[in-house]
Amino acid sequence: MTSQNTDHRAFALRLEQRVFSEPAETDPDLRRRMGERAAGGSPIAAPYDALAHQIGEAAYRVSDAQVAAVRDMVGTDRKAFELIVSAAIGAGLRRWKAGIAAIEGAAE
Repeated sequence: MTSQNTDHRAFALRLEQRVFSEPAETDPDLRRRMGERAAGGSPIAAPYDALAHQIGEAAYRVSDAQVAAVRDMVGTDRKAFELIVSAAIGAGLRRWKAGIAAIEGAAE
């Protein structure tokens, strides 16, 4: 159970830090770029761009070929998974921030 005083912004910030900055199997800069691209950011290198963009626009349409291309580029399922999660977190945080902004705008 959460209280009314839960600081969701702090949780979101910590999530961003952990996913996009802390050490993992993949390069933090690549994870950050995947998240930014999925959140509507600038294109990045292939094959990462197609996958991140698709995750951000309509994740249910991600193809096996898009995942395979990234998996082949990074060499392991674990690394590919990290990049996919980074894109999903980026897309999710974009939507969450838009929702927060809408709530705050309605309250004013």
